[in-house]
Amino acid sequence: MHPVIRLACFLLLVTGLAVTSQTMFIVVVPLFLLLFKAHCTFSSVFPLLKRLRWLFLSLLILYLWFNSPTLTWLPSLPSLLLALERIGALFLIVLSAHLLLTTTPTQDIIAALQWWFRPFSKIGFPTERLTVRIALVFDTVQAVQNLYTDTPPTTTKNPVKKISEKVARLFAQVLIHAERTPLRTLEIPELTKPPLWQWVYPLFLLLLIVGNG
Repeated sequence: MHPVIRLACFLLLVTGLAVTSQTMFIVVVPLFLLLFKAHCTFSSVFPLLKRLRWLFLSLLILYLWFNSPTLTWLPSLPSLLLALERIGALFLIVLSAHLLLTTTPTQDIIAALQWWFRPFSKIGFPTERLTVRIALVFDTVQAVQNLYTDTPPTTTKNPVKKISEKVARLFAQVLIHAERTPLRTLEIPELTKPPLWQWVYPLFLLLLIVGNG
């Protein structure tokens, strides 16, 4: 699939999951899971999901006990279903982002963004500068993630102190990495026009969002 179409499908899928379209879950999610299984493994995304476990728990508590106008000790069934729906949407968004980054090189993602931003350059919007900054963000996030993984664990048992010490170590390593990293040339490939028939995929997702919005 062309990178421009792939990026459009990713953004539309995230939008569809964010607006809580039940048809999106029923129709698109099974197809997406089959696509994810064909190109990725769930074990590869498990560390990222593990880091989000507190966010999942926060969403569960928020929708179970704070979604109703009246505070009750036992959550209602609609609140439980809504909580599971929101957690499932976030879970699928993480999987879709992992699938996009796994199957599409960073240079192609940046080139696809530049392709979509191209109409704004006609009105004076600095699209090339914005594309370069997004590329630098992609590169920096990957570098910081590697530094975070390589940061040795602390010996203290206090959870607050443990987090603060790890953040301080990570900040120091980021500064050292920024000083030692040499300057390099960023090359963004020029993409051709996507095949006309591939526009069926984002059009299908768009119709699902509009029809069930």
